[in-house]
Amino acid sequence: MIKPRDLIIIKNINTPNNTKNDQTPPSRLQLLITAAQSGDRQALLQLCEDFSPLLKSEAHREMFYRSLGKDAEGIAVLSLIELILKYDGADFANWPGLARCKVHFALFDAMQKQGQIWENEAQVDTESAAGTELLEACRDADGSLDELARLLLSLDLQEALRQLNPAQRQVMMLLFAQELKPSEAAKRLGCSVRNVTKHRLKALDKLRGLL
Repeated sequence: MIKPRDLIIIKNINTPNNTKNDQTPPSRLQLLITAAQSGDRQALLQLCEDFSPLLKSEAHREMFYRSLGKDAEGIAVLSLIELILKYDGADFANWPGLARCKVHFALFDAMQKQGQIWENEAQVDTESAAGTELLEACRDADGSLDELARLLLSLDLQEALRQLNPAQRQVMMLLFAQELKPSEAAKRLGCSVRNVTKHRLKALDKLRGLL
């Protein structure tokens, strides 16, 4: 449900410009969101297309893109999908504003976490136990990005896996199919947690291309 706090944020958030998705009819939004939540992949893809101007404008804000680079686009897409699949409210007239809010703060959180990684990598050996703990702690706090990676894989597993190189494919299967932690996957593959994290992020970027 949309909470009063969310509505206040929606009204006050600094938006760069108006985009066509801001005029998407509430009835159409309701139909597409309901269909997407029922497993209709085309409805989900259509919503991502409808909201692509919003996703691009937020991902390419200077403060986000300077910190996150191309990852900003993937994070924006995944945060929108999360909202689509988890939304249980009935206010579709204000839904585009809520979407902008969620995407904005997903990027803001990711930017803060990236800053934490940069700050700590200068002081912590990322191959050590302390470095491993840091990298795992910097994953999305509620696991939503990983949850959405599972969703993207489940939409069309074979199509998704064909987009990945062998190393990325192994990492994604260990993390999402076998639900191993990055440290466990690294031990299984005989590599560092840094390499597992690198392959995971690059795989997510390729999976984003499916949308």
